[in-house]
Amino acid sequence: MGITILGGINQGLLWAVMAIGVFITFRLLDFADLTCEGSFALGGAVTAALIYNSGWDGNLVCFISLLAGGGAGFITAILHTKLKIAPILSGIITLTALYSVTYIVMGNSSSIGIKPEDAFFAGLSGMKSIHSTLILGLICIIAVIVSCYWFFGTEIGSSIRATGMNERMSRAQGVNTDNTKIIGLVISNALIALSGSLVAQSQGAASWGLGQGAIVAGLAAVIIGENIVPAKSNFAVLLVGVSVGSIIYRIIYALVYYANMPTEYIKLCTAILVVIALCLPMIKTKAVVLIRKTDSMLRAKNPKYAAYAAARDTKAEAKKLALREKRGAELASLADAFERAKIADDPKAMNARAAESGQGDGFVYMGKWQYKMLQDKYLRKKEKYVEKYGSKALAALESGNVEEAENA
Repeated sequence: MGITILGGINQGLLWAVMAIGVFITFRLLDFADLTCEGSFALGGAVTAALIYNSGWDGNLVCFISLLAGGGAGFITAILHTKLKIAPILSGIITLTALYSVTYIVMGNSSSIGIKPEDAFFAGLSGMKSIHSTLILGLICIIAVIVSCYWFFGTEIGSSIRATGMNERMSRAQGVNTDNTKIIGLVISNALIALSGSLVAQSQGAASWGLGQGAIVAGLAAVIIGENIVPAKSNFAVLLVGVSVGSIIYRIIYALVYYANMPTEYIKLCTAILVVIALCLPMIKTKAVVLIRKTDSMLRAKNPKYAAYAAARDTKAEAKKLALREKRGAELASLADAFERAKIADDPKAMNARAAESGQGDGFVYMGKWQYKMLQDKYLRKKEKYVEKYGSKALAALESGNVEEAENA
């Protein structure tokens, strides 16, 4: 059982890269891209062909698979943005073509084997493959999450997210939405192909049908991930949630195999799992309503429970107030730091000179990158404060009226 669960975790980490790619198109870009299965199989095929036929290194072929997947995403994006074909049809057309492309890449063969010593996961010598897969899988998914978090915080990344939220408004603000869609689809399918490469190397083979069911697995991971993290979570937390969703999905998938269920039933179990994942938001809502009704009924009929519930509510309210005060203090501190920050070519020398003279001008000098990080942190905190407590509370806090901000 333990080995089965560990194997599910390993596969979940590798498939999580694909789930993040699906998350980018379906959630950030609001683009129903069905290229996923073709890109996944293409990544595995390119990897196996280069290792088997040309003896390429397992690390290098991961980069090549990224390029191959990006190319597939680019074709889908061109079909949609330049030829004005609907998103779903664009994906289907590319997916259909990729079946033949994958077959050709593998030398007109239905599958190609990969020797364990040639794979990416052979990098940790002297370690069992299941453990090396776990470590390298963790490194890969952390690198992907950090890279995506950084990129989608840049101006281009923010434009991609804005395009998915409201394409017309983004276009009115001067954003070239065709370009943002192209970039988003290229990145998404590049990650999906990378996942296909990693999975093929982990399994020791790539096949023509490697990507079958990838879109279902990706969507299931996204839906599960979104339901295990708070609704208004940080973007990095969402990415982690999607990765955890992929791991949960793969563990369940592995347990189905462990139960010796006939292979004919695997697809049925997968469909049931996806339906359950899709119903999670409704289940959570129904559960909250049921809990509230039960709570109200017990308050009315049981005096002891009513007293306990009143004390519990008072304690919860005090915690909320303390958290609000803490967030307000953090935002005020950041606002003060940002107001006193100033960019300088040599910030260390400027700060040292001000400290020596004892008559500083009130500014804290820093480099461009440090200033940008402080600005981003301040703006994120400000945005979260407004989302949580409203613009009136922010205005009161900025004017120095802390009491009014807490009561707004």
